[in-house]
Amino acid sequence: MKNSSPFFKTATLLLLSACLSACSPEHLLIDKANLNSLESRLEQLDQQILTLAERQPTREELAEVQESVVLQLSEEIRSRVEPPSCPPQPKLSCPAVPTSKQPVVDVQSGKQIVGAIEDVLLSPPGIQIPARIDTGATTASLHASNLQKFERNGVDWVRFDLSHPETKEDLQIEAKVVRYARIIQSTTEDGERRPVIELHFTLGNVSQMAEFTLTNRAHLDFPLLIGRNILKDLMVVDVAQTRIAPPKTTP
Repeated sequence: MKNSSPFFKTATLLLLSACLSACSPEHLLIDKANLNSLESRLEQLDQQILTLAERQPTREELAEVQESVVLQLSEEIRSRVEPPSCPPQPKLSCPAVPTSKQPVVDVQSGKQIVGAIEDVLLSPPGIQIPARIDTGATTASLHASNLQKFERNGVDWVRFDLSHPETKEDLQIEAKVVRYARIIQSTTEDGERRPVIELHFTLGNVSQMAEFTLTNRAHLDFPLLIGRNILKDLMVVDVAQTRIAPPKTTP
């Protein structure tokens, strides 16, 4: 912009800055023809103010003319400059809280924390079984359908079916009877004599052998019940939570 007065140079910079206030300069679009036209218009307005200054106007008159010229220049720039296109601002989002699948352990006691319902890995048959955690039960109990007793080398054994929780396929299991337990329920006066077998279980960080009584639990919600014989000295029950102790390792 040749021969422009300091006033117009400052005014032009302020107007262009206003156009760019929301975005970076790379988003201001103006072609060369419009730029030349603006320079020509600026020189005309600059000449008008210089001519007026030669007549020695009052400060009030000069201020009015300057204000009028700035408004004209502002309209000229707005009509020739394409409005800046601001790039879309990325949406701020809180970072996701990492969820750990590692079994929860009580800090003070070092015991495994389990919820009211957990998935327990049993072997055999080597699948995860949904279980209810019951501190009122003395011994863990497992559902057994088509239960059959037989002898093998003079020792009592049992054969039974356990339904796969996902495929519903009946899985046949054979196990040696380690003892018989007499279970007395509130609904019956006579106790029930149940075979007890040993199976390997994994619940959270705990993985070892344990005893399970066999009975038909088809009328119950869970095919497996975890009692005090598994919980004692190893686990702490948080009844307000469920499935917080997935099996960590396979046997």
